[in-house]
Amino acid sequence: MSRFKTAGGKLVGSWGLVMAAVLLPSGYALAETSPYYFGASETFTHESNLFKVSSANNPQSDNIWATSIFAGVDQPFGRQRVRGNLTVTNNHYVDQSQLNFTGYSVLGALDWATIGRLSGVLSYSRNESQGDYGSLSTPDTGKFVETTEQIVASARYELTSSLSVVGALEHRTIKSPDQPQTLSSDTTSDVARLGLTYGLGASVVLGTGVRFTKDKTPQASGGDDTNNRTDLDLTAVWTPSPLTSVDARVSIGDGDSDSQGGSNSRVTGAIGASYSPTGRLKFRGSFSRETGVDSTFLPTGSTPTGGVTGTYVDNNSVTNWTNLGVTYLLSSKISLNAGYNRSDGSQDQTSGQTSKNIVNRYSLGLQYAIARHFALGCGYQREERSESTSELNSYTAKTANCSLSYTIQ
Repeated sequence: MSRFKTAGGKLVGSWGLVMAAVLLPSGYALAETSPYYFGASETFTHESNLFKVSSANNPQSDNIWATSIFAGVDQPFGRQRVRGNLTVTNNHYVDQSQLNFTGYSVLGALDWATIGRLSGVLSYSRNESQGDYGSLSTPDTGKFVETTEQIVASARYELTSSLSVVGALEHRTIKSPDQPQTLSSDTTSDVARLGLTYGLGASVVLGTGVRFTKDKTPQASGGDDTNNRTDLDLTAVWTPSPLTSVDARVSIGDGDSDSQGGSNSRVTGAIGASYSPTGRLKFRGSFSRETGVDSTFLPTGSTPTGGVTGTYVDNNSVTNWTNLGVTYLLSSKISLNAGYNRSDGSQDQTSGQTSKNIVNRYSLGLQYAIARHFALGCGYQREERSESTSELNSYTAKTANCSLSYTIQ
């Protein structure tokens, strides 16, 4: 498994992520028996097409050893709760030694609440890891490290037992320092949200809000392309039982971009559901339509991982995401999972044209709790882009990996 392998999660989009932060009970993210944990893992990965090039361009395979150390905390104190985790990984490529690097992932959050009706979340996350070579317009065999960073401050004030005011401020950045040809991926965004939520009984929560977004992307010719957008968000969360949940969002937006020379209207949104017919079997599915910057910061489990890629950056101007998955508990110690992911995007080319960028991913995995502190995980993923454009090549890439971890908690 990759060192930052994501777990399955509901897809609710950027606004839904903030809504979840202010609506879910404190400590929802972790279910550890101890407030602290730490450990180490060793992962072996085989990549069949390391640089994601077409068959005509001589795909290169490689084996990668990844050694990780990690630690985390989920500790309440009074009305507050502090949560955090840190993973540091050294990646060693057997043949392509120029790609060796040490990456990391860090997340810290504070769930806070006053004596009255005011509560919220402060969070910070940063990830640095190998990027997706399939996103490069020009095939390259050099080191490709991408960094994402996100700071969120959200709050909720309960006007009544059913009606609340929610708001958030968010700052996020995408940086690809090692690849000049990916300059268009570098983005700085500031987001402000303000809205209302209303609970219809215990199982349904409706919401509406306005979202202001300002994205800045540096241009090769100098200066920044600035995109200002205003969205009206309509959200709904339905939890008819502990085994079933559905969440949805529709966003109607209008913005202006320096590069596009005028206003542009856009409808985005997401719908996700999970269902467990038995205690052993769980299905999950989601569909979303997002801008590339918003897709990059979707909730955990909404975007793909494979090989040693830990940071996924969406370079499309708009992407339609489809995610399907199933998990089956074979026993108390063994679980199996299978998934399908499709990203159907439109990408702006340097020629000024827009082309389709469609990638399909199929995955299988197994997790085995060997003993109290030891766990084994193995996975396989097939990724393919079937169509070529003037700047994006078709390719097929296969990844197989196994990881052994030791955790004390």
